Amino acid sequence: MSALEKPLEEQLTLAVNCTEFDTLWELHKSPYMNVRRAVARNSNIDSKIADNLIADPVLNVSYMAKLSSKATKDREFKTILTDCVLCDKCEIGLDCLECEEKKNRMLNS
Repeated sequence: MSALEKPLEEQLTLAVNCTEFDTLWELHKSPYMNVRRAVARNSNIDSKIADNLIADPVLNVSYMAKLSSKATKDREFKTILTDCVLCDKCEIGLDCLECEEKKNRMLNS
């Protein structure tokens, strides 16, 4: 079974813990933003994966890829990066809709 055929939770676990390049290569193409973000943060990626993810249209992914020590390309962010983009929580079990920081900001606005 292909990694992309697995349920979201399994893809996330693989993206965080995997050391195999072929699996990470496959997962960096996942339709799930949090999976691609987890791959970008995985220290076992190479520069090709990091550089591909820097070009990701989702800032949460591209910003994490830019922080990778494997990245050889750069990206300038022309917008203010939100707390969600800068979030350093592990993607496994991450529920952005239930984020306490987000709720607190909304209450204090």
